[in-house]
Amino acid sequence: MRFDVIVIGCGPGGERAAIYAARAGKTVAVVERHTVVGGTRVNWGTIPSKTLRESALFVKSMTSDRVEGLRCSLEGPLTVADFMAHEKSVVQHELELINRALDRNSIQVFRGTGRFIDEHTVAVVGSDDQVRMHLTADVIVIATGSRPNRPADIAFDEQVLFDSHTILRLPRIPKSLLVLGAGVIGVEYTSIFTALGVEVTLLDTRSELLPYVDREVAALLEKELQRNGAVVLHDDHYQTIERLPGDQPRMRCLTKKGNLLEAEALLYAAGRDGNTHRLNLAAIGLEADARGLLTVNDLYQTAHPHIYAVGDLIGYPALASTSMEQGRRAMRHAFGLPGPVGRAAAQLPFAIYSIPEVSYIGETEMTAKAKGLDVVVGRGRYALNPRAQIVGDTTGLLKMLFAADDLHLLGVHIVGHAASELIHTGQAWLTRRATANDIADEIFNYPTLSDLYRHAALEGVAAKARREGQVPTTSLDEAFYLKN
Repeated sequence: MRFDVIVIGCGPGGERAAIYAARAGKTVAVVERHTVVGGTRVNWGTIPSKTLRESALFVKSMTSDRVEGLRCSLEGPLTVADFMAHEKSVVQHELELINRALDRNSIQVFRGTGRFIDEHTVAVVGSDDQVRMHLTADVIVIATGSRPNRPADIAFDEQVLFDSHTILRLPRIPKSLLVLGAGVIGVEYTSIFTALGVEVTLLDTRSELLPYVDREVAALLEKELQRNGAVVLHDDHYQTIERLPGDQPRMRCLTKKGNLLEAEALLYAAGRDGNTHRLNLAAIGLEADARGLLTVNDLYQTAHPHIYAVGDLIGYPALASTSMEQGRRAMRHAFGLPGPVGRAAAQLPFAIYSIPEVSYIGETEMTAKAKGLDVVVGRGRYALNPRAQIVGDTTGLLKMLFAADDLHLLGVHIVGHAASELIHTGQAWLTRRATANDIADEIFNYPTLSDLYRHAALEGVAAKARREGQVPTTSLDEAFYLKN
């Protein structure tokens, strides 16, 4: 069967590439190995984990957080069915939307594993390893995503030992959990389970939590994780892991520093590998690296100009948002369609959906120092914001970095309620090179968390004035006084 485009994998990158090409009048085939489309974003990662986070927040609000004058409680112990019900509903809705979009754009979906025969031919292979059909196309997009790394010395069993995909199939909510790996996924699940009252130990192989995040923000996040009950162990690595015998499933982990840790369940969340092992890349002369990742140029082309690769399997930043944009840009380039092509803007917003949320864009104090940039800092503190008081978050922080010479915005870093939403205001200002004075002169709805931007900007202006030996105006000085 012949098409204009074959897309292997229907996660966010593949889905957007397929729809974009179809809307341009191209015939498109999608080869999807799983019984459902959507990839990790919908089925095992982004959507499920963020939905679980909201469920955990709801449980936490009933069991831990209190609104004066109101008392709520759960009827009986929380079950896995209770916890997962909302997640299943949201995932099903997303799958329906994706399938509808594929049908509406006349995209043919072939179930099976895509395997290269030659540079223009892809075989669709069934679960019995038999070739069902051959597809040919002028353009091919590889968008097979990634999977959790699984060390050979951990016997994953979906009873006690889990990875970030199988953790969604917990048979029960454990009383205790050991999380190995303190990257984004490990931190997110640590905060989710602590919100449910689970005793969580987070084992971090690095000496400090999330070293690429602003140090002040990361410290506040770690403090909140610990305040919510998590134990964080830094600069340590597992040595042996075993499942303990008995009616009640448990596991034991001995670390290289000699810590002996026991829990009812273990989540291994250290790294992901690209899904390139089933593609038969040798048939087209391509080779993935040790992590299963492919190398592409700035236009997302492999060594074969008509074969593109997008999404997790080309590495950083490996976000659903960037994967979708990569799929669109690859198709624009392939067919000469209008719109931007090539690598997306360097200034990307990042979000960690922990409790509390973390989100950031632009320079940190560390990266600014490494680049020789002189900066002043402004902070908006949730503790002094009435909307934050209303929603019950008094520990959050919105931090802005400004160039010391002209006060144009260099970076925004947020930890606290709605950080992943608030960051986009900072993104817009960063893109247009707004200054602290520009932001301070804006009028915000009251009460809102967005007003934190104005306070942080005022503090930045006042900091520059003091640097230059000037006396800040009354309003600026008052704002600085109130904030500190």
